[in-house]
Amino acid sequence: MGFINSKILKFSIAFLCGILAVHFFEIPLVLIFISSGIIFPIFIFFFFRAHIQLYQQAYFGISCYLILFLLGSISYALKSPENRSQYFSNLVQSNEDFLQLKLTEVLKPNFQKRFIAEVHRVTLSQDSTKSMPTSGKILVGIPLKSNLEVGQKITVPAQITNISPALNPHQFNYAEYMKFQGVFYQIQLSEHQILIHKNAAPPLRTKLRVSLLQALQDTGFKKDELAVIKALILGERNDISDELYQSYAAAGAIHILAVSGLHVGIILLLINFLLKPLQQSKWLKLTITVIGIWSFAVLTGFSASVVRASLMFSFVAFGLQINRKINLLNTVFSAFFILIIINPLYIFQVGFQLSFAAVFSIALFLPRFHKLWYPKQRIVRFFYQIITVSLCAQIGVLPLSLFYFHQFPGLFLLTNIVILPVLGVLLVSGISILILGILGIHPEILIDFYSLLVEKLNEFIKWVASQENFIINDIHLSAFSVLFLFGVIISLFFLLQQKQKKHVFLVLTAIIVFQISLLTDQYQHASHEIFILNKSRNSIIAEKKGRRLNLYSNHLKDSSWSYIDDFKIAEKISNIRFKELDNFYELKHKRILVIDSAGLFNFPEFKPDIVLLSNSPKINLERAIKILKPGIIIADASNYPNFIKLWKQTCIHKKVPFYQTGKKGAFNY
Repeated sequence: MGFINSKILKFSIAFLCGILAVHFFEIPLVLIFISSGIIFPIFIFFFFRAHIQLYQQAYFGISCYLILFLLGSISYALKSPENRSQYFSNLVQSNEDFLQLKLTEVLKPNFQKRFIAEVHRVTLSQDSTKSMPTSGKILVGIPLKSNLEVGQKITVPAQITNISPALNPHQFNYAEYMKFQGVFYQIQLSEHQILIHKNAAPPLRTKLRVSLLQALQDTGFKKDELAVIKALILGERNDISDELYQSYAAAGAIHILAVSGLHVGIILLLINFLLKPLQQSKWLKLTITVIGIWSFAVLTGFSASVVRASLMFSFVAFGLQINRKINLLNTVFSAFFILIIINPLYIFQVGFQLSFAAVFSIALFLPRFHKLWYPKQRIVRFFYQIITVSLCAQIGVLPLSLFYFHQFPGLFLLTNIVILPVLGVLLVSGISILILGILGIHPEILIDFYSLLVEKLNEFIKWVASQENFIINDIHLSAFSVLFLFGVIISLFFLLQQKQKKHVFLVLTAIIVFQISLLTDQYQHASHEIFILNKSRNSIIAEKKGRRLNLYSNHLKDSSWSYIDDFKIAEKISNIRFKELDNFYELKHKRILVIDSAGLFNFPEFKPDIVLLSNSPKINLERAIKILKPGIIIADASNYPNFIKLWKQTCIHKKVPFYQTGKKGAFNY
């Protein structure tokens, strides 16, 4: 495997631990700075002492790792708005202030168009001459009919709000997802609230990207084919239908829709092939190669996976030009260390995690496969390398795939054997069509061939995805189980490296610990719990008893609510029953009275612990409290907001606990 620079790995781990410490334990920035003020002089002392000593002491190394730990902590803490004085949310004084935004990225629309924007200035309404430069990103929601595009500058009222968190257990947390993209706030706008800066020219990168997208539009590809082509070449996935995306995921081919290391590696090979005449001019060739790699990264929108791959393959290109044998592990560790220094939030992005897990696994296991067998025949070697690289990558991403996507595509090897040879042709042909399209040339033969190739690719993916017997679904792993599964994989690597008794023992221990984590997780989910869920225009009470789930609901049509699938997987539910919502329940030793739109509550003999207000009942809540004497009153998302506001005031006046699922999330006991 060549020489492995363990210092890069240790530096990366120390810096990473600092990031994770602040994330999980919310260490105040002041405390980090105080610690840094104590540790830094100690580090300086041992640094100079190390220069005059023949035998090095461990104190210098420890102080060095502590400094890296603190630097990681500071870099992550400074991403939080409260620790940045010039962050726009710290400058806005009222909703009547104004923000100057620049739209930088378009997101997939839902019921509205969505953009990520950079906030450039804040103008106070009390003093319009006082315009302050600021920083930060914001999520912008505008009507679907709006013509706003990436690169435009706009001025809008500063009606910023927090991005809504997940309000039900195991529901996708969009607020957390956006936080890891560096976006903490959102703004919802109507068209009349937007002032467009007419003279603001979009940057060259945006102009070029728009031109490339338009060049693809003008070629006349069909809808699905065009969506896949945009994803393959430019990393633009917003137009891919949910059905097609799920097909690629089920077939184990989702990685080709996310421009990453695979695509950048092919670009590097293509550039090297084209620059063969410059073999004697190594530095010129290296310069052109690096510029080509990063130009591709710019065109694809600088996603985390492309940035990581571009950095790593820049190192590889450098090593190739100076004729040094590249140790892929050193390259991976170096890229990892530099990227988390640039942006510590990358650590929490799923694409970043999957990319590094795949490349790290390839670097670990691929040399072992080559030692096991390396075919001499070129065609056999070509397919053997596709199989082994796919297998190595799948080993690395397996724990994360199970954790995030809860499924395992059994036909991933077949998919990659077919797709990977075609992917190089797709990229080369696609880039050629793009260049010709910008020049106004649309060669019909090439376009028809490319369209047919993508069409057949989609058909193959849909066929693989339809083989449901080979797709293992509804798998749930806890975070601890994922870590222990990685432990099993790494211990297997050590066993393959050196077949010793201690490594056999390590593998068996890792497997046992992983099994214990699964059993512990199973035991924790064998509980009896009650949830009053938050669902718009509906009331749902969920009773979980072990692996059985009873759902009591106003509208049984909500049995198709996609959230139920997430809950089912996370709680390991095997049987679900849907029932109409009644008014009286006794669940887990607590009495629940549901007061619905009929407004009936005068049941003095029924003393409820919980009163659930459903479908905006027009009642005198003070009288209901006097008769029922409930332990707590709950208002779910089926009620009008103005009703909830009045009920809350009544409960405060009567000193009765009030719980609003729309603010605090699902009620659970």
